[in-house]
Amino acid sequence: MYSQHLEVGDSKVGKGTFTKVTIPAEKPVAEILGPVLLDREVPSTDNIDIYLQVGPNTFIGPSGKNVPEYLNHSCDPNCYVQVVGNRAILYSLYVIPAGAEITFDYSLTSTDTYDTWKMNCKCCSNKCRKVISGFQYLDPALQETYKKKNLIPLYIIHPTMIQKR
Repeated sequence: MYSQHLEVGDSKVGKGTFTKVTIPAEKPVAEILGPVLLDREVPSTDNIDIYLQVGPNTFIGPSGKNVPEYLNHSCDPNCYVQVVGNRAILYSLYVIPAGAEITFDYSLTSTDTYDTWKMNCKCCSNKCRKVISGFQYLDPALQETYKKKNLIPLYIIHPTMIQKR
């Protein structure tokens, strides 16, 4: 993994995670660490986007000492999150040059509705969707693209197979 080569820096949206080295395509970049929480344990806060969904009602919360906690959203990301059980591993989608900000699409792990969570996007990508929420709000063509690349966690693709706790 490339965790030791990541650092927090100034981003166009505040703080972000940047790589100090070139990261090859399709490689594990970092594990997102923190306490595993059930949805009812996630505090009601304006900073809800610091909690990563890893199951139908399971989240990883901030640890306070993990550089990937500063991962920002992009509608044109260079990484995705692979969820295995309650673990979340960030993988590169393509070669990421040294100095680049590490980003992923928050919608890829979210089952939220506009009523439970949404955020105004500030990624400034030419693919920007302006408002980010759950996977179900993505354009069907984009959903299909992500599915073909196997970037979607099982709890989103097959929600009836995964039981809530």
